[in-house]
Amino acid sequence: MNKKISLCEVLFIASFLLISSWIPVVSVASKGNTTVDASRTANVTIDVPYIYNLTAALSNIVFTAYNKSNGEIAKGRAYGTKGEHKAAEILYENMTLLGLHPVLQQLGKRPGVPHDDLVTQLEVLSYDVKLNGNTLDCFMSPSWKGPHGNPHELNCTFSYKGLQVKPVPLHPCVYNRTIAKDTADFVFLGRDQWNDPSGVLPVVDLLKPYLNPLKFYILFHITSLFNILRDTAAWYRMYPHCKALLLYDFNPECHDFVFLPRNGNSLPVIFITGNDGRQMLSNLTGSSVDFELTQRYNTSVISYNVIGELKGKDEGKTVILSCLYDGWWDQGTADAAIGMAMVLGIAKYFVQAGITPKYTVKFIGFSGEEYDILGAKYYAATHRNETILAVIDLNQLGFTQNNPRLTLDFVANKYPFIKQVWDIVNRTHYVERTGNVTDVKPIWWPSGSIPGNAAAFATKLPRITAMSIFKDGGWTLHHRDGKNHTEGDVLTYFNWTDTLVTAEIITNITLAFALGNQDSTISTSPPQVLETNLREEQGQ
Repeated sequence: MNKKISLCEVLFIASFLLISSWIPVVSVASKGNTTVDASRTANVTIDVPYIYNLTAALSNIVFTAYNKSNGEIAKGRAYGTKGEHKAAEILYENMTLLGLHPVLQQLGKRPGVPHDDLVTQLEVLSYDVKLNGNTLDCFMSPSWKGPHGNPHELNCTFSYKGLQVKPVPLHPCVYNRTIAKDTADFVFLGRDQWNDPSGVLPVVDLLKPYLNPLKFYILFHITSLFNILRDTAAWYRMYPHCKALLLYDFNPECHDFVFLPRNGNSLPVIFITGNDGRQMLSNLTGSSVDFELTQRYNTSVISYNVIGELKGKDEGKTVILSCLYDGWWDQGTADAAIGMAMVLGIAKYFVQAGITPKYTVKFIGFSGEEYDILGAKYYAATHRNETILAVIDLNQLGFTQNNPRLTLDFVANKYPFIKQVWDIVNRTHYVERTGNVTDVKPIWWPSGSIPGNAAAFATKLPRITAMSIFKDGGWTLHHRDGKNHTEGDVLTYFNWTDTLVTAEIITNITLAFALGNQDSTISTSPPQVLETNLREEQGQ
């Protein structure tokens, strides 16, 4: 899930947050303008095996799309990669089979945005990190500054051997004369705070009682990100012998992926597993690091939004059901292969149930979400004249975690929307049906800066009703990978019951708006009663 933003946005949002503190699918009967084949809806349910199989196809791209024997890095479904292109192909094929007449929208420069950098990316071409001669399982974030002596050259190679390992200083940005005098090249080693249940940021922690959990969670993330940018910038100036920052995870077998914004980190940042980090800490003087990184600033990234649609009676108005389909260099199952598969699973329900909605429904897979919601930004910028009634965007869904307890959040920019959605959620009995391991919460976010793709619409086109649906509150495997992509956010954690119940909720929300929310009545009656009501509403 994207929570990555520019440095200016980091400061703005941080300031803002400091100041603000199994039942049948619910059917919706709409008066006129809608066709629902009641004879077909009685036996149509959410096809969870279909969702699982599509999730598996997307998750396995990290294993199937790359030739590692030829030196290719298995980058999963990362923005602009072979893996993302393969995912777009899979979505296109499935949309075609469902009769959604898909199109591929290639991202480009947005109209009216001077010097638009949407299709640019600082990318890793090759990398290798060794500890005492042994290759580490890790992720390396490229540096927005070149080596000393040529800081503005982003197309470059960093190559160092025999680097000493030093712990991050207690006061990272305070000049340390002893470190500065050291003539041996070294790396700093610290603990990755992102989603660490025991992570500590003293000043931010003081605000916890005054902020709702989601805002605190995002503020904590933004601050930990800002600290990386601040600290590496200071070290680049103060300690020319510092060559990189290593951050070890709290998960023993996993490392993190973090998107560092444009003009961000001034040194390469290497995310390593908890076991490797603790091994170094236990023997700093006996630890020697070698690393090589070749990076390139790509100004012509190729990436696509995948758009399918089900025509409505009123083709001039649109309801969007969307999800990201890109990811990191991992399986990216919960974030968000499951959510993307749910979008098509719901589309399959619409088609098999014979639903012709009042308004056109677009089922969209957005690219580049993990790199600052790029696909959604491009779609919003190129569809300003489209009458979009609602955007329902999915993210990390379909899994469970016992500790810490997570929350299924429904975050929207319009209060009436929240009230309507909350009625649907309550009728579904999500908590009871999924084993009482996850809470559920409506969140009204009038500023529009909703996490995920919905923000591209809520902030730039505020007239649009936008909602983001996701699990949050300290998911410990968020953006995690390890053991040759078999640990972390992997297919093993696909939860069939949670996926079913969550998909039912989202189907109901989509139905309510696609059939004409203002004219609709929501019912949880048994199917035979619903069929009778539908016939009566349509004069059958």
